[in-house]
Amino acid sequence: MIKEWLIKWWASKGQPQEFTFPGALQSAKRVLVLMPIELEAMHQSEFFLSRLPQAFPTGKVTLLYPPHSLAPRFYNPYGFTALVPEPSHVGWFGMPKRSFLDKLFEPPFDVVIALNKEPTVFYAAVIMSSQTPVRVGLPGGMGKPFVTIELRHGRAEADVKTEYILFVEMLRKLAAPPAATPTT
Repeated sequence: MIKEWLIKWWASKGQPQEFTFPGALQSAKRVLVLMPIELEAMHQSEFFLSRLPQAFPTGKVTLLYPPHSLAPRFYNPYGFTALVPEPSHVGWFGMPKRSFLDKLFEPPFDVVIALNKEPTVFYAAVIMSSQTPVRVGLPGGMGKPFVTIELRHGRAEADVKTEYILFVEMLRKLAAPPAATPTT
């Protein structure tokens, strides 16, 4: 009950911000990826992570794992920055402490990508504290107001791996710079 109230409270903190689309994706230099909480989904995110540099070739990618996760300590083949909040970074009811958020968002991110399907108090606080206007999520994921762009793939019954494959392909196409027009 407290978890649901805290998530609603964080949802009320969001102020809509304008951004140009797809220009904001195309010019992104710093990208924060909120990794899934479920172990199976984290494992299936492998293909997504392998293709992410194609979507943001000049972007610096930071992976934020849920508190107490062991995954990035064993596996990070793409050279992304991997962050796992320490117990000292997390306060009451799983909320990130202000000092952690201040350090995380200095400098700010241009894009936040939520791979998690369900809102958690921790991720709700991170997203709404980010002040990042471009927050991209999966269909049926965290939803508004936590994400400002929900990429829908049109497949009703897609497994997690397929969702990640379709998701990164859509991101790659949207974030690609516009094709140069030939001159004669």
